[in-house]
Amino acid sequence: MRSNCTPGARPECFCRVPLLLAVLFLLTTLAWAGPDPEQDNISRQYGQTKAYYQELLASDKGKNRNNWLTSATAFRSIYKAAPDHQVAPKALFMLGKIYQAMYQQSGKAKDLDQAIAAYEELSSKYAGNALADDAFFTLGGIYLADKKDPGKAARAYTKIIAIYPEGDMAAAAQEQLLQIKHITAKADPATVLPIHHWSNNRYTRLVVETTGPVTFKHQTLTGNEASSRRIYIDLENCRLSPDTVKTIPIEDGLLRQVRNAQFDPKTVRVVLDTQSNISDYKVFTLANPFRVVIDVMSSGATPEKAEKHGDKEKIADKGKESRPATKAENPTLARQLGLGIKRIVIDPGHGGKDPGTCSPSGLKEKDIVLDVALRVAKIIKEKLGCEVILTRDHDVFVPLEERTAIANAKEADLFLSIHVNAAPNHEARGIETYVLDLASNKDAMRLAAMENATSAKQISDLQSILLDLMQNSKINESLKLAGLVQEKMVSGLNKKFSDVPNLGVKKAPFVVLIGAQMPAILTEIAFLSNAEEEKRLKDDAYLAEVAKHISGGVTQYVESMKLASSASR
Repeated sequence: MRSNCTPGARPECFCRVPLLLAVLFLLTTLAWAGPDPEQDNISRQYGQTKAYYQELLASDKGKNRNNWLTSATAFRSIYKAAPDHQVAPKALFMLGKIYQAMYQQSGKAKDLDQAIAAYEELSSKYAGNALADDAFFTLGGIYLADKKDPGKAARAYTKIIAIYPEGDMAAAAQEQLLQIKHITAKADPATVLPIHHWSNNRYTRLVVETTGPVTFKHQTLTGNEASSRRIYIDLENCRLSPDTVKTIPIEDGLLRQVRNAQFDPKTVRVVLDTQSNISDYKVFTLANPFRVVIDVMSSGATPEKAEKHGDKEKIADKGKESRPATKAENPTLARQLGLGIKRIVIDPGHGGKDPGTCSPSGLKEKDIVLDVALRVAKIIKEKLGCEVILTRDHDVFVPLEERTAIANAKEADLFLSIHVNAAPNHEARGIETYVLDLASNKDAMRLAAMENATSAKQISDLQSILLDLMQNSKINESLKLAGLVQEKMVSGLNKKFSDVPNLGVKKAPFVVLIGAQMPAILTEIAFLSNAEEEKRLKDDAYLAEVAKHISGGVTQYVESMKLASSASR
C-alpha cells in the first residue's frame, strides 16, 4: 500500500485516513475545472467515490465498518451539495447499496432502514429518473427477503408496473408479483374490517375493506314483496374483525340495513336489505388496501330525507372547521335564482399520508391542489352563489372512493377533482383535463395508475368492467365541462405566462370519477416534474390565476346550463 497521499493519488490512499475522503471531496480545488468548474467537480467527486466503493467490495478494506461509513458520508455529501445535479440520484442509489452491504455484515436493522430510506428518497424525489424503477425493485427485494413483508414488497413491484410499464424492470417486477401471489395463497384468512357507507334516498355506496386481496361473488334475492329484495356478497377465505358491527342501520329510503356474518368457517357474507325498488347496483374492487365497493342506485322518486353519511362530512368554508350540512341553512343565491347548478363538490387530490407527486425540492402535490381548491371554492361561492363542498379542507387523507361518494350523497350538480401532473420525461409540460372513460393511450394509463395508486394490471381489470360501471355517468356533460375548464385555463394563463401548452381533453379510468352521478372531471394543472412549471407552482400569483380560470370555466358551464334551461321553457 502507498504510504504517501498526494492530490493525484489513487483512491487506495483514502483508506489510510477514513475521514479524508469526505473532506477532500467537499473541498476539491478548481485545478480540475473545465467550462463549468462546479458541475465538473461534482461529477469527478462522484466518480472517485464510486471507485472507492468498488475498492471496498474487492478487498479486505471492505471488512472495516468505518470505511463503509466514510463512503456513505461522501455519497451523502455529494447528494446534499448538488441535489439538482445529474449524479444526485446516482449518489442516493449508491448510498442505499452501501447500507445494504453494511447490513449483510452487521445484521443491524438500522443499516437496512438507512438503505430503505435512501431508495425511497430516490424514488419519490427523482420519479422520472432511470434509476427510480431500480430503486423500487430493490425495495421490493428488501421487503421480501430481509423484512419478510410480502405486502410491502408487492406494493413496490406494483408501482414499477403502474408507473414504469415500459421500463427495464417491469417484466422482472411482474415475475416477483407472481411469486408473492403463490406465497400468499397459503396465507391465513383475510379479516373483514368495519364497513363504511355514504348515502341519500337514491344512492348508497358501501365499502368493505379487507386486510388482503380476496375472491368474492354477489347475487340478488327477491322475496314475495318488492321491498324484500336483498343483495349479498360472499367474501371467501375471510373472517370478521372482532369489533365489526353485525347490523348497520341505514334507513335512507333505499336501503334499510346492512348485515354481515360469518356464513361458514371460511366465508363472510354481507347482506344489503333494500327498502324500496332499486334500479341497479355495481360492484368493483380497489387495491392498496384491498376493498370491495358496492354502489346501489334507485331511479324511483321517494320522499326527500335528510342525508346520511357513514363518516364526517366536509364543507368548503376557508378558515373554518369542517361541519355537517344542515337542512335549516338559508337557501343559496343559486337556489333563489333557480339556476340549474346549485351545489358543486371540489376535490383537492391526495392529502395526509398520500402526498401525491413530489418535486426534488420537496414541493408536494397535496399542498398545491389544496391551495388552488380553496381559492376556487371562494371564487365560485362569491360569483355564482352556489353551495360549495370540499372533500377535504385541510391536510387529511380521504380515500378515493369516499370522494365520489360525498358528491353523490350530497346530490352535487358538478364534481371537480384538481391534481398536479408528473411524467418520466421532464420536458413534459402543460395542462390537460380528463373525463371518465377507457384510456386512449399509454400516457393516460400511466397517469391513471399513478393517481389511482394502483397497478397497471388493476387498471386493465378496471377497464374491462368500466363500460358497465359508466352506464349512469354523465359523459357528454362531463366532456362539455372539461372542454370549458381546459380552454379557460390555457387561454387565460397564456395571457400572463409564456408557453402553457394545451394538452387537451382526454379520457382515462380514474377511480375518483367512477360512480359520479353528475358531470365530473379531473384536471391536471401543471407538471411538477418540469423545472419551469415547478417554479410557477411556487408562485402565489400563478396559483391565483389557475384558480381564477378554473372558476371561469365552471362559471361558463353554469351559465350555459341556465341558458339551456331558459330556452326549453
